[in-house]
Amino acid sequence: METVNIGMYETGGEEGSGFHVFNAAPDQYHRAEGLQRTGAIDVTCTLEKVVHGIMDEDSDYYATLLVMQWRFQPKGTRRISQASIKLTFCGSDIEVEKISFADTYSLLPTTQDETVTSGGEATAGVDQFASLGATGKWEKTVKKTTSHAITLTGGKRLVNNRPPNRIATWTLSEDPSQKAGIPASLKVAVLVSRQDRDAFTCDIAFECKTDLRTAAEGIFKKIPRDDPIIFQPDPQDKGTRPNRNVSYGDDELGGLDLDALCDVTFRTVIKDGEKTWR
Repeated sequence: METVNIGMYETGGEEGSGFHVFNAAPDQYHRAEGLQRTGAIDVTCTLEKVVHGIMDEDSDYYATLLVMQWRFQPKGTRRISQASIKLTFCGSDIEVEKISFADTYSLLPTTQDETVTSGGEATAGVDQFASLGATGKWEKTVKKTTSHAITLTGGKRLVNNRPPNRIATWTLSEDPSQKAGIPASLKVAVLVSRQDRDAFTCDIAFECKTDLRTAAEGIFKKIPRDDPIIFQPDPQDKGTRPNRNVSYGDDELGGLDLDALCDVTFRTVIKDGEKTWR
Protein backbone atom coordinates (compact mmCIF):
# COMPACT_ATOMS: atom_id res chain seq x y z
CA MET A 1 0.00 0.00 0.00
CA GLU A 2 1.12 3.55 -0.72
CA THR A 3 -0.23 6.81 0.65
CA VAL A 4 -1.18 9.29 -2.06
CA ASN A 5 -2.46 12.84 -1.72
CA ILE A 6 -5.08 13.89 -4.25
CA GLY A 7 -6.22 17.12 -2.70
CA MET A 8 -3.23 19.44 -2.37
CA TYR A 9 -1.16 19.12 -5.55
CA GLU A 10 -1.41 22.27 -7.68
CA THR A 11 -0.39 22.51 -11.32
CA GLY A 12 -0.30 25.21 -13.93
CA GLY A 13 -3.35 25.50 -16.12
CA GLU A 14 -5.55 27.85 -18.06
CA GLU A 15 -4.65 31.41 -17.07
CA GLY A 16 -2.49 30.02 -14.27
CA SER A 17 -5.44 28.82 -12.17
CA GLY A 18 -4.73 25.07 -12.27
CA PHE A 19 -7.78 24.00 -10.26
CA HIS A 20 -9.66 20.77 -10.92
CA VAL A 21 -13.21 21.80 -10.00
CA PHE A 22 -13.93 25.42 -10.82
CA ASN A 23 -16.43 27.86 -9.44
CA ALA A 24 -18.41 29.10 -12.43
CA ALA A 25 -18.09 32.69 -11.17
CA PRO A 26 -16.73 34.57 -8.13
CA ASP A 27 -20.30 34.69 -6.80
CA GLN A 28 -21.21 31.05 -7.34
CA TYR A 29 -22.32 30.13 -3.84
CA HIS A 30 -22.87 26.68 -2.31
CA ARG A 31 -21.38 24.81 -5.29
CA ALA A 32 -23.06 21.40 -5.39
CA GLU A 33 -20.07 19.55 -6.88
CA GLY A 34 -17.58 19.63 -4.03
CA LEU A 35 -15.01 17.24 -5.52
CA GLN A 36 -14.87 14.85 -8.46
CA ARG A 37 -12.19 12.32 -9.42
CA THR A 38 -12.88 9.76 -12.16
CA GLY A 39 -10.83 6.86 -13.46
CA ALA A 40 -9.90 3.46 -12.06
CA ILE A 41 -11.43 4.68 -8.79
CA ASP A 42 -14.20 7.29 -8.84
CA VAL A 43 -14.38 9.64 -5.85
CA THR A 44 -17.14 12.25 -5.67
CA CYS A 45 -18.37 14.70 -3.06
CA THR A 46 -21.73 16.45 -3.36
CA LEU A 47 -23.04 19.26 -1.20
CA GLU A 48 -26.55 17.91 -0.57
CA LYS A 49 -28.00 20.38 1.91
CA VAL A 50 -27.26 23.81 3.41
CA VAL A 51 -29.30 25.53 6.13
CA HIS A 52 -28.46 29.05 7.32
CA GLY A 53 -29.99 29.85 10.72
CA ILE A 54 -29.01 30.61 14.31
CA MET A 55 -27.47 28.57 17.13
CA ASP A 56 -30.44 29.06 19.50
CA GLU A 57 -32.83 31.81 20.65
CA ASP A 58 -30.58 32.80 23.56
CA SER A 59 -27.45 33.11 21.44
CA ASP A 60 -26.15 35.98 19.33
CA TYR A 61 -24.38 33.57 17.00
CA TYR A 62 -25.49 32.66 13.50
CA ALA A 63 -25.11 29.06 12.38
CA THR A 64 -24.87 27.06 9.17
CA LEU A 65 -25.55 23.36 8.72
CA LEU A 66 -24.07 21.56 5.73
CA VAL A 67 -24.49 17.94 4.67
CA MET A 68 -22.07 16.29 2.24
CA GLN A 69 -22.41 12.98 0.41
CA TRP A 70 -19.16 11.15 -0.42
CA ARG A 71 -19.03 8.15 -2.77
CA PHE A 72 -16.09 5.82 -3.42
CA GLN A 73 -16.45 3.54 -6.46
CA PRO A 74 -13.45 1.34 -7.37
CA LYS A 75 -13.63 -0.59 -10.62
CA GLY A 76 -12.76 -4.27 -10.90
CA THR A 77 -10.15 -5.35 -8.37
CA ARG A 78 -9.17 -1.79 -7.43
CA ARG A 79 -9.80 -0.69 -3.87
CA ILE A 80 -9.26 2.06 -1.32
CA SER A 81 -7.98 0.75 2.00
CA GLN A 82 -8.07 4.10 3.79
CA ALA A 83 -9.54 7.51 3.01
CA SER A 84 -9.16 10.80 4.89
CA ILE A 85 -11.44 13.81 4.42
CA LYS A 86 -10.49 17.26 5.64
CA LEU A 87 -12.73 20.34 5.52
CA THR A 88 -11.10 23.67 6.42
CA PHE A 89 -13.38 26.66 7.00
CA CYS A 90 -12.16 30.23 6.52
CA GLY A 91 -14.00 33.38 7.61
CA SER A 92 -14.17 35.92 10.39
CA ASP A 93 -14.86 34.33 13.80
CA ILE A 94 -15.96 31.06 12.23
CA GLU A 95 -15.92 27.90 14.38
CA VAL A 96 -16.76 24.26 13.81
CA GLU A 97 -19.29 23.61 16.59
CA LYS A 98 -20.30 20.01 15.86
CA ILE A 99 -19.68 17.29 13.31
CA SER A 100 -21.34 13.94 12.68
CA PHE A 101 -19.47 10.77 13.73
CA ALA A 102 -17.30 12.73 16.19
CA ASP A 103 -15.74 9.61 17.70
CA THR A 104 -14.35 6.23 16.65
CA TYR A 105 -16.91 3.78 15.26
CA SER A 106 -16.75 0.13 14.16
CA LEU A 107 -18.68 -1.17 11.15
CA LEU A 108 -19.32 -4.78 10.10
CA PRO A 109 -17.12 -6.39 12.77
CA THR A 110 -15.61 -9.80 12.04
CA THR A 111 -14.05 -12.39 14.36
CA GLN A 112 -11.33 -14.93 13.67
CA ASP A 113 -10.08 -17.87 15.75
CA GLU A 114 -6.32 -18.30 15.98
CA THR A 115 -4.39 -21.20 17.49
CA VAL A 116 -0.74 -20.87 18.52
CA THR A 117 1.27 -23.97 19.53
CA SER A 118 4.70 -23.88 21.12
CA GLY A 119 6.74 -26.85 22.30
CA GLY A 120 10.09 -28.38 23.21
CA GLU A 121 11.88 -31.40 24.65
CA ALA A 122 11.92 -32.08 28.40
CA THR A 123 14.27 -34.54 30.23
CA ALA A 124 12.94 -36.46 33.23
CA GLY A 125 14.74 -35.63 36.48
CA VAL A 126 17.04 -38.38 37.88
CA ASP A 127 15.74 -38.03 41.42
CA GLN A 128 12.14 -38.24 40.41
CA PHE A 129 12.15 -40.63 37.47
CA ALA A 130 15.43 -42.53 37.75
CA SER A 131 13.87 -45.69 36.44
CA LEU A 132 12.61 -44.04 33.29
CA GLY A 133 15.80 -42.54 31.96
CA ALA A 134 13.75 -41.12 29.10
CA THR A 135 12.90 -37.88 27.45
CA GLY A 136 9.48 -36.54 26.56
CA LYS A 137 7.84 -33.92 24.36
CA TRP A 138 5.70 -31.07 25.69
CA GLU A 139 3.65 -28.51 23.89
CA LYS A 140 1.34 -25.67 24.84
CA THR A 141 -1.60 -24.63 22.71
CA VAL A 142 -3.18 -21.20 23.09
CA LYS A 143 -6.45 -20.47 21.35
CA LYS A 144 -7.63 -16.89 21.00
CA THR A 145 -10.31 -14.98 19.11
CA THR A 146 -9.38 -11.72 17.40
CA SER A 147 -11.87 -9.09 16.29
CA HIS A 148 -11.51 -6.65 13.40
CA ALA A 149 -13.82 -4.14 11.74
CA ILE A 150 -14.08 -1.23 9.35
CA THR A 151 -13.40 1.91 11.37
CA LEU A 152 -14.66 5.47 11.02
CA THR A 153 -13.07 8.26 13.04
CA GLY A 154 -14.18 11.90 13.11
CA GLY A 155 -12.85 14.95 14.90
CA LYS A 156 -12.43 18.73 15.08
CA ARG A 157 -9.03 20.36 14.69
CA LEU A 158 -7.27 23.71 15.03
CA VAL A 159 -5.60 25.64 12.22
CA ASN A 160 -1.93 26.28 13.05
CA ASN A 161 -2.66 25.41 16.70
CA ARG A 162 -4.81 28.51 17.14
CA PRO A 163 -8.35 28.23 18.56
CA PRO A 164 -11.12 27.92 17.68
CA ASN A 165 -11.58 24.65 15.78
CA ARG A 166 -11.96 25.36 12.08
CA ILE A 167 -11.25 21.93 10.63
CA ALA A 168 -13.52 18.88 10.39
CA THR A 169 -11.94 15.50 9.62
CA TRP A 170 -13.07 11.93 9.01
CA THR A 171 -10.99 8.82 8.29
CA LEU A 172 -12.34 5.52 6.94
CA SER A 173 -10.17 2.38 7.21
CA GLU A 174 -10.91 -1.08 5.86
CA ASP A 175 -11.14 -4.25 7.94
CA PRO A 176 -7.49 -5.45 7.94
CA SER A 177 -8.52 -9.10 8.05
CA GLN A 178 -10.93 -8.88 5.10
CA LYS A 179 -9.15 -6.30 2.90
CA ALA A 180 -12.36 -5.58 1.03
CA GLY A 181 -11.97 -1.81 0.92
CA ILE A 182 -13.84 1.02 2.61
CA PRO A 183 -17.62 1.65 2.44
CA ALA A 184 -18.99 2.88 -0.86
CA SER A 185 -20.92 5.77 0.65
CA LEU A 186 -20.40 8.21 3.53
CA LYS A 187 -22.73 11.09 4.37
CA VAL A 188 -21.37 13.63 6.87
CA ALA A 189 -22.64 16.85 8.44
CA VAL A 190 -20.99 19.93 9.96
CA LEU A 191 -22.42 22.78 12.04
CA VAL A 192 -20.43 26.02 12.02
CA SER A 193 -21.10 29.24 13.95
CA ARG A 194 -20.28 32.90 13.27
CA GLN A 195 -20.95 36.33 14.74
CA ASP A 196 -21.98 37.81 11.39
CA ARG A 197 -23.63 36.94 8.10
CA ASP A 198 -20.54 37.49 5.97
CA ALA A 199 -19.60 34.95 3.31
CA PHE A 200 -17.15 32.20 4.25
CA THR A 201 -15.39 29.36 2.43
CA CYS A 202 -14.66 25.66 2.80
CA ASP A 203 -11.55 24.00 1.34
CA ILE A 204 -11.88 20.28 0.65
CA ALA A 205 -8.85 17.97 0.88
CA PHE A 206 -8.82 14.22 0.34
CA GLU A 207 -6.09 11.61 0.82
CA CYS A 208 -6.23 7.86 0.36
CA LYS A 209 -4.33 4.59 0.36
CA THR A 210 -5.04 2.45 -2.67
CA ASP A 211 -4.11 -0.94 -4.08
CA LEU A 212 -0.55 -1.16 -5.43
CA ARG A 213 -1.59 -1.05 -9.09
CA THR A 214 -3.57 2.17 -8.70
CA ALA A 215 -0.77 3.75 -6.66
CA ALA A 216 1.85 2.71 -9.25
CA GLU A 217 -0.15 4.33 -12.05
CA GLY A 218 0.03 7.61 -10.17
CA ILE A 219 -3.57 8.43 -11.12
CA PHE A 220 -4.35 10.48 -8.04
CA LYS A 221 -0.97 12.19 -7.82
CA LYS A 222 -1.77 14.24 -10.93
CA ILE A 223 -4.96 15.76 -9.53
CA PRO A 224 -4.76 19.48 -8.74
CA ARG A 225 -6.46 21.35 -5.93
CA ASP A 226 -10.11 22.43 -6.21
CA ASP A 227 -11.76 25.82 -5.82
CA PRO A 228 -13.11 26.34 -2.29
CA ILE A 229 -16.88 26.23 -1.83
CA ILE A 230 -18.25 29.70 -1.03
CA PHE A 231 -21.10 29.96 1.49
CA GLN A 232 -23.25 33.09 1.50
CA PRO A 233 -25.60 33.38 4.53
CA ASP A 234 -27.16 36.62 3.23
CA PRO A 235 -30.52 35.64 1.67
CA GLN A 236 -30.51 38.79 -0.46
CA ASP A 237 -27.41 37.64 -2.34
CA LYS A 238 -28.27 34.49 -4.29
CA GLY A 239 -25.23 34.72 -6.54
CA THR A 240 -24.69 32.92 -9.85
CA ARG A 241 -26.14 29.44 -10.40
CA PRO A 242 -27.47 29.01 -6.84
CA ASN A 243 -27.72 25.56 -5.28
CA ARG A 244 -31.41 24.69 -4.93
CA ASN A 245 -30.85 22.74 -1.69
CA VAL A 246 -30.17 25.88 0.38
CA SER A 247 -32.53 27.42 2.91
CA TYR A 248 -32.43 30.63 4.97
CA GLY A 249 -34.25 31.59 8.15
CA ASP A 250 -34.13 31.64 11.93
CA ASP A 251 -34.07 27.88 12.47
CA GLU A 252 -32.34 26.93 15.72
CA LEU A 253 -29.59 24.54 14.66
CA GLY A 254 -27.56 24.15 17.85
CA GLY A 255 -29.65 21.27 19.21
CA LEU A 256 -29.63 19.12 16.07
CA ASP A 257 -28.40 15.53 16.25
CA LEU A 258 -26.05 15.49 13.27
CA ASP A 259 -25.62 11.71 13.35
CA ALA A 260 -29.34 11.36 12.60
CA LEU A 261 -28.79 13.21 9.32
CA CYS A 262 -25.97 10.96 8.14
CA ASP A 263 -25.14 7.36 7.34
CA VAL A 264 -22.50 4.91 6.15
CA THR A 265 -23.23 2.25 3.52
CA PHE A 266 -20.71 -0.47 2.70
CA ARG A 267 -22.58 -1.81 -0.32
CA THR A 268 -26.09 -1.55 -1.75
CA VAL A 269 -27.53 -4.93 -2.78
CA ILE A 270 -30.33 -5.36 -5.33
CA LYS A 271 -32.08 -8.53 -4.21
CA ASP A 272 -34.61 -8.81 -7.04
CA GLY A 273 -32.47 -8.07 -10.06
CA GLU A 274 -34.29 -10.13 -12.71
CA LYS A 275 -37.12 -8.91 -14.94
CA THR A 276 -39.14 -10.85 -17.52
CA TRP A 277 -40.28 -9.10 -20.68
CA ARG A 278 -43.08 -10.38 -22.88
